[in-house]
Amino acid sequence: MNEDEIFKLKVQLTNEYLRSGGTQKIEDPYLLQDIIDFDELRPETTTSRMRAFMNLQLNMHSRPPFFSEQSVSEYKSLVQKSFCFDQYAIDTKEQFDEIYEKYKTSEDILFRGQREASWRLYNRLQRQWIIDNLYEKGYSYQELLSKFVIDGKADFEEMILGILDVHHIDVINNISVLGFLQHHGCPTPLLDWTYKFQTALYFGLDKLEENTGSREIDNYFSVYFINQKDMEGGGMRQVMDDSLDVFDEEHSAEMIAKYSKDEAQRLEMTEHFKGRKIFDKDRIPGSGMIEYVTRVEHMIEFPLSFFSDKDANTGFIFSLNNSKNILNQSGVFVWNASPSKPLEVVGAELYFADKENANPDEYRFCECFNINKELASYIEQKLAEDGITKDYIYPTLDIDTWGVYEKNV
Repeated sequence: MNEDEIFKLKVQLTNEYLRSGGTQKIEDPYLLQDIIDFDELRPETTTSRMRAFMNLQLNMHSRPPFFSEQSVSEYKSLVQKSFCFDQYAIDTKEQFDEIYEKYKTSEDILFRGQREASWRLYNRLQRQWIIDNLYEKGYSYQELLSKFVIDGKADFEEMILGILDVHHIDVINNISVLGFLQHHGCPTPLLDWTYKFQTALYFGLDKLEENTGSREIDNYFSVYFINQKDMEGGGMRQVMDDSLDVFDEEHSAEMIAKYSKDEAQRLEMTEHFKGRKIFDKDRIPGSGMIEYVTRVEHMIEFPLSFFSDKDANTGFIFSLNNSKNILNQSGVFVWNASPSKPLEVVGAELYFADKENANPDEYRFCECFNINKELASYIEQKLAEDGITKDYIYPTLDIDTWGVYEKNV
């Protein structure tokens, strides 16, 4: 940014602060007078006091939001949001048409729509955990999740099995139950994403409210997007795959050492079995392995993970397509084990733990379109023409799992 652009940004952020009640917080009468005398079209009217005040406003936005386990934080500006996401502003129909045509048929990108650009990536259970002050009431997050699963199975197992094509021990695993609860009203640690750009747009527009304040960020709703391959490294399927590979390698070596009569035969057998697998992943569904690995007491040890049943040929099926809502929405889930940290904060912690000398400027959780709310009616028409309506997104509105939450808190 050049000096003029930086000056305009300082003016914008200062005006947003003043118009949001900031004037009442200023006790210095001289600064108040400087603000009254200031003319943004005449930079020479900027006094040293005013300049320091404007620099303070920019500095306040030049770092991520303050995080607290006792409150739900938000982004105060697009500047502040830029520390966690690579952003693109969509303000015209032409700009929207360009991204719509580019992404409406994509298959390997995950999208998430939120109706306020200022919102962080909290899952619904995190919001309830903080808003209902559950952290002050002696609840164990892990025990609460386990109770959700127990009651979810008791109340909805028959319904889940009625939708799935196959029935075996791994079908009713903890993640499949939590996924069903999530899509029908019960808060869970799962954050909904989708393979469909149109679905993310629908959720970005759902219950949209116009900006009645002064902040620029409130003019926008957001669609976040990330390539599936960038998520797969932390996905539970990849974790399980890597674990089996290590187990295969270790146990193959043990078996060869045990049954070879001498070193020459050990080397011969090692070469012969090189690349071969002890475990056939095609036989894993139904073995109880997925049901075991996805138990809450195990999943709580994974700060972040990704669940999808898109690639069935991997052998790891989590039985997520157990709701017509999930099917129509092309839904996938991102697991966040923290009761209070938004997804981008957990992602940052994992990133910097893996890279000791990483520059903070290197990290961005994903990319994000900030779409002007004034385009809402135009986008709704586009979606309707493509069949993305409320009836399509919510084919089973009559199922309500909120009672599982109410019963346990």
